[in-house]
Amino acid sequence: MATTVTTPSTPPAPEEKSSGFDPRRIVLIGAGGLIGAVLLVFVLGIILAATNNETVATVVRVVRDVVIILLALEGILIVLALAILILQVARLINLLQTEVKPVLDNAQETVKTAQGTIEFVSSNVAEPIIKAQGFVAGAAVLVTNLFGIRRAIRRSSGSSDLERAS
Repeated sequence: MATTVTTPSTPPAPEEKSSGFDPRRIVLIGAGGLIGAVLLVFVLGIILAATNNETVATVVRVVRDVVIILLALEGILIVLALAILILQVARLINLLQTEVKPVLDNAQETVKTAQGTIEFVSSNVAEPIIKAQGFVAGAAVLVTNLFGIRRAIRRSSGSSDLERAS
C-alpha cells in the first residue's frame, strides 16, 4: 500500500519591478560612457591636428603634458597598491605559520593518538572476543551435528526394529 505525499503548492513569486540600480545596467551604461568619451577625445584630437593653428598646438601640448603627469601619478599609486598587497600577503603567511600550523600539528597528534588507541582496543579487546565467539559458534555447531547424528542413528535403528516386527 503506497501513500502519496502532496506538498502544498507555493504561490508564484511576485514579479520584481525593474529599478534603476541594477548592477548590470550600471556597468553597461558606464562602459558605454567610457567608450564614448574615448572616441570623442580621439575625434577631437584628429580635428585639432588637421588645423594648423599655433594656439591649438600649444593647448594640445599642455593637455598632453597633463595627461602624462596623471599617468605617472597613477603608476605611483599602482606601485603603492602592489606594495600594500605584498605586505598583506606576508602578514597572511605569518598568520598561517604562527596560528594555523600549530592547530594542524595538534590535530595530527590527536589523530595519531586515536589511531593507536583503536589499534590497542582492536588487538586486546575485539580480537579475543571475536575468537571466543567463533569458538563458541563452532562448538555449538559440533554439538548440534553430534545430536543430529545420534537422532539419525536412533531413527535408522528404530525403523529396522519395526521392519523386523512386521
